[in-house]
Formats: sequence, C-alpha cells, structure tokens
Amino acid sequence: MRIVLDTNFLIRAHREFESLASRLHGALVRDGHQILVSNELLSEISRVMRYPKLQRMYGLSDAELYEYIQHLRITSELVHLDPLYLAPMRDPSDLIILQTAERGRADAICTADRDFSSPDVIAYCANRGIEIVDEQTLAKLLL
Repeated sequence: MRIVLDTNFLIRAHREFESLASRLHGALVRDGHQILVSNELLSEISRVMRYPKLQRMYGLSDAELYEYIQHLRITSELVHLDPLYLAPMRDPSDLIILQTAERGRADAICTADRDFSSPDVIAYCANRGIEIVDEQTLAKLLL
C-alpha cells in the first residue's frame, strides 16, 4: 500500500510515544508499505512540534526532533510538490497532504481531518484512486 499519513498522525507516531499512530507507523514500515512524504509535510511536522503546547506534551529537544524528521525521510518515499497545485480543499494547508498523495500515486490518506470527508474531496480522491481512511480503519487492516 502507498499511503500518506497526515501531520497530526505523524506527530503522534514518534516511536517514543505510546500511541496507536506509533504502532501503525511501525507496522507500515515493518510490513513494507510505502509511506509518502514531502519536504513541505516534514517542514510542517517540525514547525508544529515546536509549538509550546506540544513541547509541554512531548518535550522533544531539537536534536530529537531532527532525528525523527530524518527517520521519516529514511523510511518514506519523498514526493516533490508543485507550488501552483489546486484542488477542492477548504483549508489551503491541507493541500500539502492531498498533493503528496496525488503526486505520489497513493492508495490512501490516513487522516481524521473533517475537511477530507467532504463530498467534493472524497469524489476528487476517488477519481484518483485514493481512499480516505482513519486510524481505526487502518488498524483493522494492519494490526
């Protein structure tokens, strides 16, 4: 399976955290599935994980954060994005996830973001062979 994991998923997937996202990420890597990322997605993860609230929750040092981003680079396929990409997304920041999936020929996007459940986005993705799944659905497939 070729899959894009959204920013929130990848933040919770850090191997130091005991979470469903962490177990699923490990299973995807272990079982040879292809996780797709883009530089823009990795940059977003790095930026968000530095928010004070997340620093209080997770407490990752800059070195640990750098190591995690490098781990994601090594265990994923890097997709190059087009800055002029357009798609029917309400939130422009979600274009990173959608474009990574489309340009990377993903089979699925794992996200809990409600914007991905709009009929226009579901139809757009379905026309490109991309299924929108949540963590529980992914867990049923992998665990």
